[in-house]
Amino acid sequence: MSGLGPKEMAEVLSVQAGEMLRIWRLARHSIQPETLPGLADDALESFFAALGPALARGAPAAEVAGALAGLVRLPPGPVDGAIAEEWDVARQVLRAACESLGAPEPGATWLDEAAAASCQAVLGAVRGEAGAQRTLVPVRVFSGMTLRPRPG
Repeated sequence: MSGLGPKEMAEVLSVQAGEMLRIWRLARHSIQPETLPGLADDALESFFAALGPALARGAPAAEVAGALAGLVRLPPGPVDGAIAEEWDVARQVLRAACESLGAPEPGATWLDEAAAASCQAVLGAVRGEAGAQRTLVPVRVFSGMTLRPRPG
């Protein structure tokens, strides 16, 4: 175990944000191969970029959601499940990173809470909830995207 402290973990997250996004995109594509890019791709790019700086300044995990920005693609039909699934994949990427780095449990918990708050912010924007983040822009897409039920 490396015993990463918050500063070291923040540095790793900042330096590896692009790599975590790349891993997320590959993993997300394996569960939603017909959807390119991901529905919340822009939001997740800003999410991974915000993690390191937020942790470095000791911000509460939920504050990461305030850094989200970009388009959220909405194909016809319900999308809450597909968006939540994309954020579950982000959590898996973060858990794997924590395990590989030997990060302490408080850091892993902080990351999970940041992902949960960010997922809720995206869903709030998609639903048009009052007070939803204005930096997240839901865009209805009518061609090239269809959500199909996952087999099994």
